[in-house]
Amino acid sequence: MPATQHDQSVDAVADALLNKGHISEKTFPQEHFHIVPPVAPGSATPTVAAATADGTAAAPALPLLFQPFTAKNLTLVNRVVVAPMCMYSSKDGFMTDYHLVHLGSFALHGAGLVLAEATAVEARGRISPGCAGIYKDDHIPGLKRVVDFVHSTGGKIGIQLAHAGRKASSQPMHTPEVFGPEEYWNDQVVGPSGGPDFQWDDKHRVPRELSVQEIQDIVKAFGAAAVRADKAGMDTVEIHGAHGYLVHNFLSPITNHRTDKYGGSLENRARFMLEVIDEVRKNFNPAKPIFLRLSASDCVEHLDITSFEVNQAVQVSQWAKDAGVDVIHISSGGNTALQKVSYSPGYQVHYASRIRKDVPGLPVVSVGSITSGKQAEEILQNGDADLIAAARAFLKHPTFALDAGRELGVNVNYAPQYFAARYA
Repeated sequence: MPATQHDQSVDAVADALLNKGHISEKTFPQEHFHIVPPVAPGSATPTVAAATADGTAAAPALPLLFQPFTAKNLTLVNRVVVAPMCMYSSKDGFMTDYHLVHLGSFALHGAGLVLAEATAVEARGRISPGCAGIYKDDHIPGLKRVVDFVHSTGGKIGIQLAHAGRKASSQPMHTPEVFGPEEYWNDQVVGPSGGPDFQWDDKHRVPRELSVQEIQDIVKAFGAAAVRADKAGMDTVEIHGAHGYLVHNFLSPITNHRTDKYGGSLENRARFMLEVIDEVRKNFNPAKPIFLRLSASDCVEHLDITSFEVNQAVQVSQWAKDAGVDVIHISSGGNTALQKVSYSPGYQVHYASRIRKDVPGLPVVSVGSITSGKQAEEILQNGDADLIAAARAFLKHPTFALDAGRELGVNVNYAPQYFAARYA
């Protein structure tokens, strides 16, 4: 429902109640009548005050996790980031009430930055028919609705700009029966290289090799998406260069066998990514920061094959910084079914630490099985990262940021509607 229609419906309900005498102007002014009351602006959580056992401010320095972070004009009240998570709950790319509740709840419960899921810059760049899109102007109002709510909590929000590459047109992780065969685009799945040898697995489509003109068109699509993100009020955008999607496909020699200027050397394989960064930087608000998510390794060190690995990731991160990336979000894997990943607490922290050490001046987000405030604080105290992102931890506990604060002895400030939870 458009905002004006929503406002009219609220007014109609209020008028009806007033006319029937159920409420009065004196006791319940009409201007305060809201079906869903917004959170008071500026009520971002947590506050910056450590607490002792009796609740008074403590002298020790505030934990790093709850110190502000600034990149360009974006200042976060804490360093807790909600990592992008695909929800497969869109139709024709539109965000819905589900996304408003899902993303809004994280901001309402204190996350410093909420990153919306991988959102496709082309219709054919969606992972599945249920994935979000930002490939037409009609998507802007739905995005802005989510942004406005997050901002009403005092929170900040960004969106991940993505193209699925050879992983496109796949079945959503849950309820695939919702989408009929006509809603897939099996003959439009693309990648830097094409043919059966570049199929992810037998459940995915065989990709077709992109022409140079198509590559340039996709670069432009990223720029157009950045314009839409800014119009929607996003505080930042994150370019998705990880997990086996199109940017990562170009970076890795496993998936990029091109012999033109977009293949071969690392410099050539990084060309597409750098062109995307340049296009996004030119089209996104210059006062706002740009994030890049990068898989620092293909995770095939156990095999005797040429791959994208951490030494190359260091060089690519430096190039990205030079091209205009303000913050880098370090993950790993996702580009080949042959990968071998040893999942354990903080299993990707060493990649973030390496990038932070070898690319001075580029703030780093660490992610991957970070599930407690103490663990997150230790990563920051060790100098391994500047920000901490979590995904599954937020799915399990949308109050993860507040819980981490309490765990670290921080006097967290709940949203007004949830203030009673401080005493639970």
